[in-house]
Amino acid sequence: MVRHSQKEHGNQWRALADELGKHSWHVKDTWRRIKLPNIKKGHWSQEEYQGLFDLVNSDLQEKVFEEKRSKHGMLRDNICWTAISDKLSTRNQANCCLKCYGQLTSPMVAEGTWADVDDYRLLSVLFNLDSRCIEDVDWDNLLDDRSGDVCRKRWNQMVLHIGKHGNKSFAEQVEVLAQRYCPHLLEAREAWDSKPRVQ
Repeated sequence: MVRHSQKEHGNQWRALADELGKHSWHVKDTWRRIKLPNIKKGHWSQEEYQGLFDLVNSDLQEKVFEEKRSKHGMLRDNICWTAISDKLSTRNQANCCLKCYGQLTSPMVAEGTWADVDDYRLLSVLFNLDSRCIEDVDWDNLLDDRSGDVCRKRWNQMVLHIGKHGNKSFAEQVEVLAQRYCPHLLEAREAWDSKPRVQ
């Protein structure tokens, strides 16, 4: 019945809920379980991390030329988490949003000591340096407007979320993360971040 109702009426659940004697939330939750049969709970795999990151970046690239409509000036206000959840197929939209902003994005962004675009700038510079070990990096002169301590702190946060790759050498870690934060995404991120917000 839920499948048929969704096909006929989309996500309008009130009529079906009334017919079943249920609250519309229950019917909506049932539809979420049906449409994502492979839903997982608990620990995220590295493949899921990468999949989520790629989907968010693809969404960003599509929106670069659109108006930046946002309540709070945060990218999450412009992302369709339902579409991302559907494509990822293993996590619901709330989990995707929370994971993105809880782990893939630095808490330093909310503090104002870091910007989303800085992730891309940091990885781009580290990749081009081609350093063999972390001690070879001059962290104080890495990014023009960020201190060495802040750059190093963000690097340590990034390494926490690369799974088994965290045990690899510094050069290999840079390569893994540079692939995640593809250099060509830097331009898209900068273009998005520089847009004025439309209320």
